Amino acid sequence: MCPLYPFHIIILYFCLLLPLLLAIVEGAESLASWKVTFSASSIGKGNETEKLRELTTKNFDVICADCVQDTDSIYKLELKNEDPRIAFIQSGDYKQDDDGFMEIDVSGKERDWSINVNVTGTFLGFTSIKSAVEETLKDGSIIAKPSDEPLQLTVTRSKAKKTASKIFGYSVAALISFAYINFGCALDLNVMKEVLRKPIGPAIGFVSQFIFMPLCSFLLGYIFPWSSPEMRLGLFVTGTSPGGGASNIWTIMFGGNLDLSVTMTAVSTFSAFFMMPFWIYVLGEVIIDGTQIVIPYFKITTYGVMLVVPLMIGVSIRKCLPKVADFMVKIMKPLALFLIIFILVCGIWSQFFMIRLIDWKIAAVGFALPWLGFAFGCLFAKLCRRERKDIIAIAVETGIQNTGMAIFMLWFTLDHPAGDLAAVVPVAVATLTPFPLLAALVYYNLKNRLWPAEPKEKEMVDMKKDKEVTVSLVNGKEDSNQNMKQDSMNLLTNDDPIKA
Repeated sequence: MCPLYPFHIIILYFCLLLPLLLAIVEGAESLASWKVTFSASSIGKGNETEKLRELTTKNFDVICADCVQDTDSIYKLELKNEDPRIAFIQSGDYKQDDDGFMEIDVSGKERDWSINVNVTGTFLGFTSIKSAVEETLKDGSIIAKPSDEPLQLTVTRSKAKKTASKIFGYSVAALISFAYINFGCALDLNVMKEVLRKPIGPAIGFVSQFIFMPLCSFLLGYIFPWSSPEMRLGLFVTGTSPGGGASNIWTIMFGGNLDLSVTMTAVSTFSAFFMMPFWIYVLGEVIIDGTQIVIPYFKITTYGVMLVVPLMIGVSIRKCLPKVADFMVKIMKPLALFLIIFILVCGIWSQFFMIRLIDWKIAAVGFALPWLGFAFGCLFAKLCRRERKDIIAIAVETGIQNTGMAIFMLWFTLDHPAGDLAAVVPVAVATLTPFPLLAALVYYNLKNRLWPAEPKEKEMVDMKKDKEVTVSLVNGKEDSNQNMKQDSMNLLTNDDPIKA
């Protein structure tokens, strides 16, 4: 038996693999001095001439320095486009495949060389291109030398889409400003004072609106971890938005407390001017960590404060011109309905790319966010022992977000295409919220028609009726006794003259 048993087997395998290991080390040393870089660190950022728009093309160079080649090896340049939906790369006859991968043979190149590559924007968004030089040794082993940093690509909207988006964006801003003027006219300060004397309802609404909804939207963004950071940010901004003007309309339809609903809308609207920047500052950085998005906190605060101006104009009109304020209040509901329809129809027309981005994940989030708000507002109000009308108002106010304000903030504060991508979520929420509400309203009305009152309510009504009947019977007996006494007295008085 071999004295080295069983170590002789390991030594034997090591001797067989030694030539391969030496070849790999030699190849690694040959690639170690190679320096592969891009001619630019990013494409698509900057002024108008530097932007990479859809269906436009720019070019860049892949540069290799100190690239000494071995005559017995084969060398290839590999380029990988991380998101082939966003851009298309091509160099001469070489093109990227469906996975965004492109391979160019660079065998026989000089010590220093460069290859020009064209990149065409195909859809708005962000992507990156990574490069590596791959060496295939004569024994078949492969060694790769990647570039130090990837090339960042930003593709923005085409000029035609940009014009349509600008028209839509400024129209939304004008309509929201006008809606806030109407809302200021509808504020009855006396009613608000009465409600705020015991602000249990508004306090419940504030906790639901600005504690639960932001945290819920933040967590929903990570329940769907494959969603983009831009859309997670859009979902989060939607969750931090105040209650929408449509909540007052739905509160009326479901028979809720309108005064409480209007007061809660006012409180949440005023609170949003500092709560939205607060939440975006606290959790916004977590969402965009490792991305190219930059959150402009000063812009967000500025636009939030700017919305106070139309609100104050409406309050001033109510105080100085009550007749004009009454007219503005009359058109408030039609205007809110028009704003919803306008965002749906014109938003899809001007931002048709959103249809491609609203997949089942975005649709699920668009349903989940408002309905989780409805459920939490309802349960929280029930735990606080509020009456039925207050529960309806609080639930509706919590679930219905001011998606117009979210779209306004995202479009006018974020750079594009981040603003476009982030606005997809509030548009989806605005589109999908009314349908389940209409279904719930139909169910609510049918239930009231088929089952007009609950058994407990019927029992209470029957007890009340029995009590009324009992009281009337007792009163009737007492009245009859009094009448009998009165009749007997009258007979006595009538008999006295006869006896006389």
